[in-house]
Amino acid sequence: MFTSLTQIQISGILALLVATPFLIKSVHNLYLTTISRQWPKVSGTIKEVSGFGVKHSLLYEYTVNRNTYKSTNICYTNTNSPKHRNAKEFEKRYTLNQIVDVFYNPNKPKQAVLEPGKTDGLVLAVFMLSVIFVGGWIAVLQ
Repeated sequence: MFTSLTQIQISGILALLVATPFLIKSVHNLYLTTISRQWPKVSGTIKEVSGFGVKHSLLYEYTVNRNTYKSTNICYTNTNSPKHRNAKEFEKRYTLNQIVDVFYNPNKPKQAVLEPGKTDGLVLAVFMLSVIFVGGWIAVLQ
């Protein structure tokens, strides 16, 4: 079966295999980013802040309907780590024991963010992955 495929078709299959999971994750994150703008907010507390930059740790706690939740999501992006160039910004913005607004999904309160609607390159990622995805299909169908 695979012996009759051209190099372009094999490249298309590889592009599809690589791009598809990232495209699905990016579209899902873009959806969550969009709907998070309408989520209700509660007060929360920063419980842990360390090592912003390459690897970071940010943990906050909040209570919804007498249930306490913990989360590490600042916003929905394809990576949970803030970019290295934004490390100082995050260090200034979030400090230990700081009271913050937490925006939570009313249908799934354990799903929350501190910065709703922040895309951080998601639109560009979805566009680029879509181009790879479509290009992969074009190559496979040749």
